[in-house]
Amino acid sequence: MTDQANGNPDLLALTMLVEDWLFIDGTIDNTVAIAAVDGPVSAVEQGHSIREAGWAATRAHPRNKDGWAGWPPTDDEITVALPPAAWRFVVRELYRWEQVMAGGGEGVGADSGDAEVPESRGFAVARRLVERLGEA
Repeated sequence: MTDQANGNPDLLALTMLVEDWLFIDGTIDNTVAIAAVDGPVSAVEQGHSIREAGWAATRAHPRNKDGWAGWPPTDDEITVALPPAAWRFVVRELYRWEQVMAGGGEGVGADSGDAEVPESRGFAVARRLVERLGEA
């Protein structure tokens, strides 16, 4: 689901599985941790605002205490509202960290060109986000 957040044209609300948001949250946490040491302050600020939007969505979720560590259950859906530029930042970071995990991106799921190689989790989440951003 893609929608404006509470009528705010500056925010794009995307609904996804909680498990996908947890993957995004962890990825952005990695980005913030590295950027806090030797990266641009803007990446730290952007990452914090993305994670805070997810935390706010979690607090508003009707089953926010039913999952692991205060999160909703992973098979529930959650709606997170961010500016489109923040969603694009998320996509870039998902791709970036998948390439880091693969030692530079060679042989990684969808990028390998081999239909027999399963798509990695990060690429799958990024692909779904790109599709939704294209619909917006």
